[in-house]
Order: sequence, then C-alpha cells, then structure tokens
Amino acid sequence: MDVADRSRSRVEERLKRLEEQFGPPEVTQTTFEVAKERYQRSLERSRDGQLDVRCVVRDDDEAVLLREGNGEWLLPRGQTRPDERLSEAVRRIVREAAGVDCTVTDAVRANIHGIRNEDDESAGTVYRLSVVFAAEVIDSAEGSEESVRWDAEADAVGELV
Repeated sequence: MDVADRSRSRVEERLKRLEEQFGPPEVTQTTFEVAKERYQRSLERSRDGQLDVRCVVRDDDEAVLLREGNGEWLLPRGQTRPDERLSEAVRRIVREAAGVDCTVTDAVRANIHGIRNEDDESAGTVYRLSVVFAAEVIDSAEGSEESVRWDAEADAVGELV
C-alpha cells in the first residue's frame, strides 16, 4: 500500500469515527502542491493519524470566540494527538488556544486535503483531514488575555473557516 492509499485509508477511518460521534458533516476535497518541507510535515502528521481542527465557539449571545495569531484574528485551531478522542481534542485545543472551556455540539464541515510535493512529482499524494467543529462556551476567563476576543459580527465565521 503506497502513501496515497494509506493516508486516504486513515482519512476514511477518521470520517467514519466522526460520523459515528456527530453524524455526517458536509465534506469537501481540495488538492494542492506544497514545498518539500511542508509535504514532509503533512506526511508525518498523516502517519500519526493527526487531524487538523478548527472550532467555532459561541457564547450565550452567539458571539464567536477568536484568538490573535500572526497579526490576525482566528478561530481556535490545532491538531489532535494520536489516539485522542475527537471531542477531547477539540476541548483541549480551545482551552490551550484561548483559555476557554467548551462543550462540542457538532462537526460542521470536513475538508479532505490532497497534498502533493511540488519538488517531486513521483511522491504520492498525502491525504489529510481538517474538521470544523461547533461548540458552546462553558467557562471563560473573561478579560484574562488581550489575544482573545468575542466577535458578534454575523459573517465573521464564513470568512474564517
């Protein structure tokens, strides 16, 4: 079994687990080329079974949690750890990124990324899965960090996911 088959199999297994826990999300697929270093990172994360996670956390007023990163406001995001349950991973990622505890309510969208090595046409495509989750805030250390804010703008989420 080559890289493409193994990584696609891992993605399919993760999608199956996602559906069992949350029901079927909307699924899209894109393929793109990256430099050798980024391709190798994607290959390693695929071997570890890591899933890329973004989370739309809403408060009681429907505002969305954002954190500052690289000079812009982003949804909390990160990667799962091997053998980590999806909802546990999402809660950990949100807590680490923004200091907020949440309850995961849904898997909104799954994106399958086919990643090719732009420096080596013979390298197999690596498939990775990225999932956008929805969650509700449980507890927030309000005002504890300047790098975290709540955005009540209705279309903010569409631009961020």
